[in-house]
Amino acid sequence: MIRAELLATAPTTPKLEECHFYHTMDVPGFGLQEGDWDLRAGLAAYLGFVALRNKRVLEIGPASGFLTFAMENEGAEVVSVEVTDDPGWDFVPYPAAALEEVIAPRREIMRRLKNSYWFAHAAHASKAQIHYGDVYHLPPGLGEFDLAVMGSVLLHLHSPLQVVAQCAQRAETLVITEMFHPELEGKPVCRLVPNIRNFKWGTWWNFSTSFFTEFLAVMGFSETSISQHTQPYKGKPYALFTIVATRPASAPNE
Repeated sequence: MIRAELLATAPTTPKLEECHFYHTMDVPGFGLQEGDWDLRAGLAAYLGFVALRNKRVLEIGPASGFLTFAMENEGAEVVSVEVTDDPGWDFVPYPAAALEEVIAPRREIMRRLKNSYWFAHAAHASKAQIHYGDVYHLPPGLGEFDLAVMGSVLLHLHSPLQVVAQCAQRAETLVITEMFHPELEGKPVCRLVPNIRNFKWGTWWNFSTSFFTEFLAVMGFSETSISQHTQPYKGKPYALFTIVATRPASAPNE
């Protein structure tokens, strides 16, 4: 049982026009809502074909809740972790004057994104729970999990391996999905995305698959599988990879 103070209380259900949907999703009673990503056809591949029934799942970064409610529909109990209103995003630290023009619009989008989660939560009559907090320091009170899902979120975080380590302390199986960059394959590397010219304030990294598998092995997750799949973003196909990593039963959970 999670302590009540760790969980967000459902607000008065927002209106549909107050929502921003990051994922395309069917909302009961309101039909299809268009989003940037459409994972409906590729859901199983996106999650690495993991079994979800009767699993307790920790989800990092639910956005509009498409994965939340889809996993719940497959029989999972889902607890999500979402960023707080302040700072509202893990901004690349460009000079304050440059960031000033994007911080307020991003916070407004995040407000509308959270609205879409609660709107869909009510429409699905969902029992999923959500914690607004610091993803780099997850509270022990969230408990233990069968799975931790990090779906296309680590590229937006300044310290992605800290988040992976936090999840590893709480779950026996980790699911990591990110964009696939074939030119990075063969070495355990991540590549910095922002530079002085491109003003990529919201995306920090590109990853190779072995960047994660080698780190996961360090933490005792020696059983890993890697799959590749294609998912549509704003109507265009993008290549992604999904890593499913499991700690053998005899390995310590540290």
